[in-house]
Amino acid sequence: MNLNVPDTRQLELARRLQEGQQVIAVEAAQEFDVSVDTIRRDILALEAEGKAQRVRGGAVPLSTPAPPLHERLSGDVAPDAKLVSAAIREIGSAATLLIDGGTTTLAIVEHLPHEEGRLVITPSPWIAIACQRKNVPVYVLGGSLRPQGGIATGDTAIERVGDVSADVAILGACGLDAEFGLSSDDAEEAMMKKAMHRAASRTIVVTSHAKIGLRARHRTVAIPEIDAVVTDSNNATTDLLASHTRVVTK
Repeated sequence: MNLNVPDTRQLELARRLQEGQQVIAVEAAQEFDVSVDTIRRDILALEAEGKAQRVRGGAVPLSTPAPPLHERLSGDVAPDAKLVSAAIREIGSAATLLIDGGTTTLAIVEHLPHEEGRLVITPSPWIAIACQRKNVPVYVLGGSLRPQGGIATGDTAIERVGDVSADVAILGACGLDAEFGLSSDDAEEAMMKKAMHRAASRTIVVTSHAKIGLRARHRTVAIPEIDAVVTDSNNATTDLLASHTRVVTK
């Protein structure tokens, strides 16, 4: 592989980004035996092609907004069973749960063991219905329903979250980056997730490897404010997260 050829370098950098790896300009320059300015030009070229998101010191994988939840529910591959089990162990016997919307959190609720006196509070009608099917008491936070994550948002919903106290908030992720933190595709959903985080004693983020290292559009919660990240990822990018918070792998 001739790394003196820009196209060759950029193909390799694009491949790494597609696999969820972050590109650090200084390290890539040393590895490829080129200048840092050369790597920066490569990153600019990839960004122009929509293959990278430039950040200070390098680039991160590009996060593209997911389809609306109601479409993903019929087409997405089911979340990893071991990931779901790891999340349930992390939740433990917590009595009051604030649960975000999404396919992964829905799978958690569908496998949540019975705990006497447990209450689920959620802005997601899909989560609420899943709770009723399992005879789990549920309180629904009403508001304007956003299609992306299928959760209620707006002033009314955020005000209601502020009036509750939960043991654990379980949040999904559109992106989870060691520097940028938990991030969301939708600004209104980001505000709702922030409110859920503030209303809980502990915050757990549950996400697949596909979201690790990505930055979605709206910063939501800083990594040091997250009590645990439960993921099926186990690579260098996950190690960066582990320097700021506790990471639980399946």
